[in-house]
Amino acid sequence: MARTYEYWMVKDGEDAAITLSVVSFSQSKGNFSCRAADPEEYFGSVDIEWKAEEDTSFMTESEIASMEEWLVNEHSEYLADQDYFD
Repeated sequence: MARTYEYWMVKDGEDAAITLSVVSFSQSKGNFSCRAADPEEYFGSVDIEWKAEEDTSFMTESEIASMEEWLVNEHSEYLADQDYFD
């Protein structure tokens, strides 16, 4: 899979790029039924494993969560495009 993305953020007042590679990704859609047994069945789930080429230890948990959310959206869009063109 190993799709690579470039995430831009501000570090010490300067723009900084973090190169992220998707190691694994899985996504399931929810069924939005009131009879769903658990939230995952209702809303669906997303699991992503990634690695960064740059050091991310300076990032807060909130910044990492925002970066992961961005990465999930970008990768989901990429996969949808691939499905459309295949």
